[in-house]
Amino acid sequence: MSKGPLFSTYRQGENRVTASMLAVFERIDLALLERLLGAASGESELQMVSFRNQIAGAGSVPDAGISAHFNYLFEVKTAREAVGVRQLRAHLGSLSGEGDQRLFVVTPDIDEPGAVAALRNEDSRVSWIGFAALTDAIGELLSSPDGSVAEREAFLLRELVQLFEADGLLATPEDVVIVPARKAYPSYQNYSQYFCQPGRTFRPGLRYLGFYTGKAIQPEVAAILDHRDHVPISQSTADELATSEDPSDRNFADVIRYIIDETGNEDWEAQVFLLSDPGDKRTILLPRPIRHEGRGAWTQNQRYVSSDILRSEPTTTDELG
Repeated sequence: MSKGPLFSTYRQGENRVTASMLAVFERIDLALLERLLGAASGESELQMVSFRNQIAGAGSVPDAGISAHFNYLFEVKTAREAVGVRQLRAHLGSLSGEGDQRLFVVTPDIDEPGAVAALRNEDSRVSWIGFAALTDAIGELLSSPDGSVAEREAFLLRELVQLFEADGLLATPEDVVIVPARKAYPSYQNYSQYFCQPGRTFRPGLRYLGFYTGKAIQPEVAAILDHRDHVPISQSTADELATSEDPSDRNFADVIRYIIDETGNEDWEAQVFLLSDPGDKRTILLPRPIRHEGRGAWTQNQRYVSSDILRSEPTTTDELG
């Protein structure tokens, strides 16, 4: 199949974003696309291709079969509150009744647009995907330990996220990222930093980083003072940065040395956040941990919340929305 240019040269933002999304989608593995759309939309039962063994047919039983019968339509908006019910109804009218038929409405809205929610209550074929949710789903795939995302696919997905950022589609009041932190929380308390694997995707515009461990968000929500990706964790890098005239470089030199001491390893890369101290006035200090009372973990990768909500002193994660 002939593929068009990777990122569209359309001048109109909506057409450019749509064409660029499609260019990436057609270049990644179909199973990966299925996981991505399912995670972003919250639809757990997407199945674009079916693999079946010992198929009972009319008068025969083939050993196996591979089949696909689906039709996914996309309506993409780059402005908030721009979705109209009439347009979506017209799109639904063009779907047939055969196979898996879906209409994905992709928008930069913080919450599901009312028009989409109303129509979804009438027709289960409608699903909403926020650009922020799509970015989070991409981040989860790229962070997956199963190695299912090839290097080329990872590059394409990261480029797509950068396009979303450049077009202002990810602006959100959720300016706090909460990370799982069984080891990271005591590490932060020791040296006011956080490090993780290089290339891990985070939303733009983040101001704070908090820690989830022991079934609770811990009281110290640190201000993000600086952030660098693909930082070489080596003594030579620390020595080089330590001689810089830039105070930020010297701070990273100190953190690199701490990471080497803590992990006992060097000659690798990490993504590093410099954070405010627990007692710093820039740190949001909650009166108590925010408990999670559900059965599973509140987050296993990362989640985003609003600093305004945290300042309202919630007691459980149910109050975070």
